Amino acid sequence: MTHYINHDLRNRSFRRKNLAFMNFRGADIRGCDFTGAILSGADFSDTKAGLSLRQRFYLGGFVIFVSLFVGDVMVRLLFNTIGQSPLDSRTIYVPIFYAATSLAGVSSAIAAVNRKSELGDFLTSVTAVLVSAIVGFGVGFFYPGLIQTLIFPPNVFIPSTSEWLHQLLLSLDEHHIQIAVGLTVLTSVMMLFLSRFQYRTSFKVGVSLLGAIASHVATFFWSTIANAYFGNSNFSLGIVFSIITLMYLGLTFVSLNWIVYELQHAIGTSFRGAELTHARFAYADLRNTDFSKSIGASALK
Repeated sequence: MTHYINHDLRNRSFRRKNLAFMNFRGADIRGCDFTGAILSGADFSDTKAGLSLRQRFYLGGFVIFVSLFVGDVMVRLLFNTIGQSPLDSRTIYVPIFYAATSLAGVSSAIAAVNRKSELGDFLTSVTAVLVSAIVGFGVGFFYPGLIQTLIFPPNVFIPSTSEWLHQLLLSLDEHHIQIAVGLTVLTSVMMLFLSRFQYRTSFKVGVSLLGAIASHVATFFWSTIANAYFGNSNFSLGIVFSIITLMYLGLTFVSLNWIVYELQHAIGTSFRGAELTHARFAYADLRNTDFSKSIGASALK
């Protein structure tokens, strides 16, 4: 019998391995992946499971990246569309953007309230697809021109060796609408595929962030409409849209609470789908541990 007493096993993968009757007593198994492993009769007494320091750094960096990147795209879209008429056929993306953002804010909040149900799983996927489609469109619409400006600022000499790159970026910028539409479809399909992995911490945290950002943008959008009606002395419609604004502000807080919940319950150690019949976990620290679909660990779920 292999004895791992006081051994540091952090971040190791034991996926689908046969570790029946192995002795992990007192080991540090934070960040370990025992997905699908055979652990019948294994001893995990006094072990320390949960998030490792590496996972915490990764999760923090992931949250910062998603917040800054998606926030930048959404803000660019928001300020580019405010004041444009949704009846203008040249800006058909304006009503689509606001409709998708508003719908994502609602689906995100409902998913947060029903996070452990089939409805919650479905609306999580809906939120992910809607916001990823918006982000894909925004990246294709704005970033070709932004990249061109960053690499080749106006009134700056362009060496002949870089002319090909300059022409390529100019071509991409000229076709930014087509690129935006293509990326909208691509990101939607990709996120629909990734929805199969809803149990992963990065997916759940990422979608909760997307939902909160969408709700916040929708709140700002509806508040501008309410202010416009008040400015035109149309107080009845101003009050109606103010109520909608407050509703989306509330949905934003619900989505923010979802982020906090997912971060607090982020999975560090995974026993997902493992065979744990007669496995022992006496006095083990099992915070942030996933026992979903495991066999023989019903008392620990």
